[in-house]
Amino acid sequence: MKVISFLNPKGGAGKTTAVINIATCLVKSGYKIAVVDTDPQRSISNWNQQDKAIFDLYTAENEKDVYQVRKQLTGYDYVVIDGAGSLSIITAAAIMVSDLVIIPVASSPLDFSSSGSVLSVLEAQAYNRQVPAYYLITQSKNHANMLKIIKNNIAHTGIPRLINSLSYYEGFKTSLIDNGTIFDTKNGKAIAIVQLLTSEIITLLKTEGNDETSI
Repeated sequence: MKVISFLNPKGGAGKTTAVINIATCLVKSGYKIAVVDTDPQRSISNWNQQDKAIFDLYTAENEKDVYQVRKQLTGYDYVVIDGAGSLSIITAAAIMVSDLVIIPVASSPLDFSSSGSVLSVLEAQAYNRQVPAYYLITQSKNHANMLKIIKNNIAHTGIPRLINSLSYYEGFKTSLIDNGTIFDTKNGKAIAIVQLLTSEIITLLKTEGNDETSI
């Protein structure tokens, strides 16, 4: 079992959109997936009010619940943690139990600035166990100049970014509003983006942790 956390205390960075669609892609690829909603606003839980999720959904009320993930969810291939939209002790707990941390940032200086707090926790955790982390650029369409700035800023952190980005397509927003995922739409290009991104993440887990699964 591998744990992947999507963390950025800035709301609207694309964490929940990424988690829902990547977790769905993993299930469609044959894996048993649990998603842990740690956001006090319960974004994923609210989205799933009609029980359309094809992954198993859990909530974490506090950091103690997050620490129990590895003990209580052992029957899954992957556990995906949706981080809170604010910096809290739950963020540190998520990093401690993770095999991989993904830091979503939109083409916005505020998103990038907020991600610095995650980097600080990662640096502190490295004294015990270094957790691999990668930036994920989201909502990158139609923001070419800002996108270039964000990429340059990321390069200076020493944290690599994923090759694939979660480009902003209207289908992502529309599908979530309808309590679905991009796979419920006919937007083939957006679906392909999620598939490529999911494949890249699985490949990284294989490289970082000698994981034998593939997509």
